Amino acid sequence: KCNALLESPTGTGKTLSLLCATLAWRRSLCEFSVGRKERLNAKGSQNTDENFSQSLNSEFPVIIYTSRTHSQIKQVIQELRRSNYRPRMAVLGSREQLCIHEQVSLLRGKAQTSACQALCKKRSKRFCEHFSRLADFVKSNPCIGDDPIDIEDLLNLGRNSGPCPYYLSRELHKDADIIFSPYNYLIDRDYRKTLKDVWRNSILIFDEAHNLESLCADAASFDLPSILLNSCIAEAKKCVNLSVSRRQKSGDESSNPDNFAILGALLSKLEKRISEVRIESKELGLTKPGPYIYELFSELNITQDTAKMLIDIIEEGCKLLEEDTKMNELGGSQKSAGAVFRLGSIGDILKLVFRDKNNAHAQYYRVHFQDTEANSTDMFRG
Repeated sequence: KCNALLESPTGTGKTLSLLCATLAWRRSLCEFSVGRKERLNAKGSQNTDENFSQSLNSEFPVIIYTSRTHSQIKQVIQELRRSNYRPRMAVLGSREQLCIHEQVSLLRGKAQTSACQALCKKRSKRFCEHFSRLADFVKSNPCIGDDPIDIEDLLNLGRNSGPCPYYLSRELHKDADIIFSPYNYLIDRDYRKTLKDVWRNSILIFDEAHNLESLCADAASFDLPSILLNSCIAEAKKCVNLSVSRRQKSGDESSNPDNFAILGALLSKLEKRISEVRIESKELGLTKPGPYIYELFSELNITQDTAKMLIDIIEEGCKLLEEDTKMNELGGSQKSAGAVFRLGSIGDILKLVFRDKNNAHAQYYRVHFQDTEANSTDMFRG
């Protein structure tokens, strides 16, 4: 029940020391978990995987070993292989690293997440074959995770035997003694929500932690470049056209074009308001106290009361854009492949700014305006 900050030069064995010391301490409390089959036999065959993993593991802490990149995590798992310890383990990765579906693996960000979730619904016409094979594979291979496995091993299992590597890693983490993960799975709120509640009563290790502070700041903050705002305004206008078109073609009135018109107008006003801010020093920019963000937004009638409504409209708009992309894909349009929508980023910003009802977190923030030259990469992204 202590915190430690440890520093040592490269090559002095930090990783192996951390692993061995932590695993030795964990084993002193109780022997490591064994395969699922043995546990089922021990607890009775009527119990589900989730029940026995919770009942047998809940009293003992889970070790969550994090590092900055997946390649660093791979090195940690190699060190685990060199040791004498064989805890039940899981390694977590994103869909970008682990998806093997032909179409979904080409997508990125929210577009990839939405496509994956849509294909994993049983009623889906194009139900993902890799996801459908997961349950049977886990039942017939109860000892997966008893020996060290990394991202490459999960991918090879998926390609050779068919189960989805992404959801297999999610399944293994439910009853693991040690979980390997990138930092952002612990730091980012949205990532944490996708995992089971393993964070309580856990041992957290951040390896290679010298840039952890800046990563925390990035996860809790946002940038709003003008080119991103431009893209969001364009997408809001597209949502107006899509909802009008639906009403005319099929009589579908589920989306109200007026909502998207209001959203587009608000974003245009925000763009205009930001452009009016006087920045006297181009090098230093202009910095205001955190609560200033509420003054800026209240001028546009974006408040704690209206933010939720705007977030709902944005989510509805993102859904509309995704459905349009899927229709284009079915029609053979190459332009829609790998489409990324910017509108969702505005929703994320509003959730961050209005996350507490009394806005108490604003005192820890600053609002900064900076004049920068757009480069070719930004133009491409936009």
